[in-house]
Amino acid sequence: MAVQVTIDAGSRDDAELIAAVLPGEPTAASWRGYGVIRLRLRKAEDVHGLVPIVERCVERHRLAWARLRFGDDEWMFRGGRQRAS
Repeated sequence: MAVQVTIDAGSRDDAELIAAVLPGEPTAASWRGYGVIRLRLRKAEDVHGLVPIVERCVERHRLAWARLRFGDDEWMFRGGRQRAS
């Protein structure tokens, strides 16, 4: 059975960076100023394969944050983007 996964990010640009590295070529959208990626996976177990992909992307691009949500499970990633003082 297919499952729905949502990935939120701080901006649409951030979401587009993440979408570019995900399997299946999902598209990024904007919702209330945040970036959103929605995708369907064939099996719930496939979600665990997305976790390291999203984590590496957030760290590599030093994105402020991204959150992967599936059902009641949620993973939060922070890229350590430095704020200007």
